Amino acid sequence: MVDTLEQPVDLAEEARDLRIGERVARFRKAKGLTLAELSELAAISEATLSRAENGISPLNAHNLYILAKVLGVDVVSFFRSDTETFAKGKRAITKRGQGEREATQRYDLELLCAELTAKRMIPSLNRVAVRSLEDAGGLRAHEGEEFVFVLSGEVTIHTDIYAPATLVAGDSMYFDSMTAHAYVAAGDGAAEILVVTAVDM
Repeated sequence: MVDTLEQPVDLAEEARDLRIGERVARFRKAKGLTLAELSELAAISEATLSRAENGISPLNAHNLYILAKVLGVDVVSFFRSDTETFAKGKRAITKRGQGEREATQRYDLELLCAELTAKRMIPSLNRVAVRSLEDAGGLRAHEGEEFVFVLSGEVTIHTDIYAPATLVAGDSMYFDSMTAHAYVAAGDGAAEILVVTAVDM
């Protein structure tokens, strides 16, 4: 199960429009942590955290998973505040184009069914436009298992174990997310992919 915060955080009405970095700052302060202390616990540079909290640059998925674990919150809590804990009989529906959106260096992400926290799978639609591994920021790893299904375009999946694999619409891959990886567009335009990450509870 996801640990609760040591102190309650009111992220309701006044926090509804907060960006991810601002939410990270809220959770950090609720834990009584300085930026330097969070940096040490998460092994993420203080400069990276500061830029994120001030809205200068976004955090990648790898860092968000680490921060969620360190801060004792569900990763979807960085995207929205009006969430419910997943339980037997619960469901969530996301209408087309109405997921929680965030642009990162690696891809544009639309988080699906984000109103439910403490679930074992995190689904998202990703638009991959970067054309090189360098533009993607290199290979990154995070906890969990990952399933990717290509909806349109072509995407090359780079890992630190296997040779790069290029997938086209209709292709899919399942892999250990602790294998450092990156998605790079391989066709004439951007690739649209469905990504489902399974995480330990």
